[in-house]
Amino acid sequence: MKILVIQGSPDAASYSQELASAYAEEATRAGHEVRTIDLATEDFDPNLRYGYRQHMEDESAPQRYQELIAWADHLVFSFPIWWSAEPAILKGFIDRTFTPRFAYRFADGKSEPKLTGKTAALILTCRAPAFFYRLYGGPITRWKRMVLGFVGIRLTDTFILGKIDYPQDTPEYRAEFVESIRRYARR
Repeated sequence: MKILVIQGSPDAASYSQELASAYAEEATRAGHEVRTIDLATEDFDPNLRYGYRQHMEDESAPQRYQELIAWADHLVFSFPIWWSAEPAILKGFIDRTFTPRFAYRFADGKSEPKLTGKTAALILTCRAPAFFYRLYGGPITRWKRMVLGFVGIRLTDTFILGKIDYPQDTPEYRAEFVESIRRYARR
């Protein structure tokens, strides 16, 4: 399988980075072809300054991201949940990459997804208990229906580690979650 891993935290030393790396390493060992985008280290302006009415001066990063997405069968997004949403840099990635004509198009008053046949997984961390987002949806529901679903990508798996920075957030607690991500990557 061709897998694209997108690390969506702006912090290159984040736990999301560790999770994305663990997934990519294990998937490669399992025989998958893996490529990565690390938004913490990319030279990328996430601001969609003119909406979709005008192109920005430098479209090289979004074009490269689109090529990688077109190549991939499966996308894996790793990011922290901040204020019930993804970090701004990941939102900007979506804004600048999932553009009209690439990810969707409007025809006869309806939207038509252009990325059908692809699947995705989310690897999330948050301070809230994980059950809160599983029960009430929030970013998981929005990503499933309004981000990925809108462009035709089917969300197949969601992994969420809650209670980050709580007393039980120990190295062992995080290591167990990393191992669950590695098991997923081996499948």
